[in-house]
Amino acid sequence: MSDWNNSTAEERMERWRKFREHASDLVVEEEQLKSIAKFFADVPIGTRCIDYYTPDSWPTPWELLYHKLFCASSISLLIYHTLSMILGEDRVEIVLIDTGEDCFLVPIVDKKHILNYELGKVNNIKECKDLKIIDDFADQKIHQVQ
Repeated sequence: MSDWNNSTAEERMERWRKFREHASDLVVEEEQLKSIAKFFADVPIGTRCIDYYTPDSWPTPWELLYHKLFCASSISLLIYHTLSMILGEDRVEIVLIDTGEDCFLVPIVDKKHILNYELGKVNNIKECKDLKIIDDFADQKIHQVQ
């Protein structure tokens, strides 16, 4: 069973804080991205727990961790906030995708690297042939937590 399931809310938030510090210390950006993808691959994925069409209703990362709100989209939201804190929010966006089998949020860095499309991997968006972006939320404000 996952450490994410067997820990207190405070332990989960502390784990995330320590990881952000570790990832920030990595010098090579490619290593940062890979480290982030691997870290979040261990979070258990449950049933959909956020409405990806209404960013105003999205919980903060601390609320996600506190309440163990873990689905593909909420984990992508955690990754998005982690990336925004480390790389800067101007380089990161979150989009809603349709893979033909499922719809969920994913973060994209520099319009090139996509995380949480495949667990534990950083994909080049050009290589994701079955991916269709449904919404880029460009017309909506995503709550920043810096």
